[in-house]
Amino acid sequence: MQQRAILFVIALAVSLPMPALADFTPIAGWDRQLFPSYLIGTATIKTGDEEAEANVLGDPNGLLGISIVAPEQDTEIEVIIECNEFAEPSRFVGRLENEGETYILFPKMKYRFDRLSQCSQATPASVSYRVVIGGNEVEEKSTNVTFRSINDCPLKVVLGETVIDTSFTFASYVNEQHPFIDKLLREALDIGVVKNFVGYQAKKEEQVLLQVYAIWDLLVARDVRYSSITKTAADSEIISSQNVRLLEDTINNQQANCVDGSVLLVSILRKIDIDAKLIFVPGHCFIGFYLDPENTKFVALETTLLGAEVATPNEVHEDLDNAIDESVRGEYSWPSFVAAIAAGNRILAESETKEGGNRIVDISAARRIGVLPIPHRNQEVFVKFDHTSDDSDDDEGSDMESESPSDDESIESGDVEDASDEEEQDE
Repeated sequence: MQQRAILFVIALAVSLPMPALADFTPIAGWDRQLFPSYLIGTATIKTGDEEAEANVLGDPNGLLGISIVAPEQDTEIEVIIECNEFAEPSRFVGRLENEGETYILFPKMKYRFDRLSQCSQATPASVSYRVVIGGNEVEEKSTNVTFRSINDCPLKVVLGETVIDTSFTFASYVNEQHPFIDKLLREALDIGVVKNFVGYQAKKEEQVLLQVYAIWDLLVARDVRYSSITKTAADSEIISSQNVRLLEDTINNQQANCVDGSVLLVSILRKIDIDAKLIFVPGHCFIGFYLDPENTKFVALETTLLGAEVATPNEVHEDLDNAIDESVRGEYSWPSFVAAIAAGNRILAESETKEGGNRIVDISAARRIGVLPIPHRNQEVFVKFDHTSDDSDDDEGSDMESESPSDDESIESGDVEDASDEEEQDE
């Protein structure tokens, strides 16, 4: 991931016009756009010193900086960047060693992460650049940038023949510590498919599979359904991006496109210590999880079948049939779960032989290098599900109630193309 950032700045430096001596060129994100999801996710990403480039100084993952030609040998330089809406004044101090060489300088930006996480729609902001070189201040410059919605996830950036893969940002939407997850797990226990959630401590693969089914059964009972209603207010010719609902939006709105449902399920599975991953094929996303802590048996699950009406299967794989007792098989959740596993495994197998293949976003690997989840905004109230309510009530969603009194709030679903767009998901 760090190498991708380095590739970006090198490609950008090549594409920028050569600044005059003692002059500089501002660098303003990708196509003058910045993604809060990417900035939050990479805030603490680990960078190896061996990957640093001699002419790239400061933050190797930076997106706000300058390009400048060293006017003479061993020149002192100071760069100050300000963006009052989303960052505190940020400074880089260093030296330009070789006269006539072009340097890329990125201060470590002091982003206001609380504001980034609240950015619910594309928002313009002004960025100012001040440079002091050899003790003399160069003329201040400014530019306008667009901070995209927190729901916008960058997939890749194309700069000429250079392609920077940023799909690991999807790991930021997986939030195993989200406060809503504990509440969902409590509801699942109340339904009674399982008595507890213990992850791989269950020892037997059938018990791991039963825990996954218990979560699926809850989401079906909550009437979470596939929905791909998306629209963008910002776009770019060089950036491919995807709308992803935050967990609280998916849970309370009972809607999920393929990415939303996958992010939610992976978050819950990771919470109960089951290793789950996001799987991308051109135009689509689903999940996979391991049945054992040794990661030897992998099962794929097609998340768009949540809430789908599926005929009762005539044949069920023996392992699945043994894992879920008939007494806990829901009328809708059981057929759709069987179909979802069959479809997921089929798509995964087919992708191995097709052009484009598949890309697996390993959340555990992303966490190890410092990719953070987007924090809960503490604005939305958890909408509870009462599994004991009367099913004869004709009002849709009548078994859902707010955890505490609150004003009705409109929760936005995001504003970028859905993962069903093959071009957007083509890795």
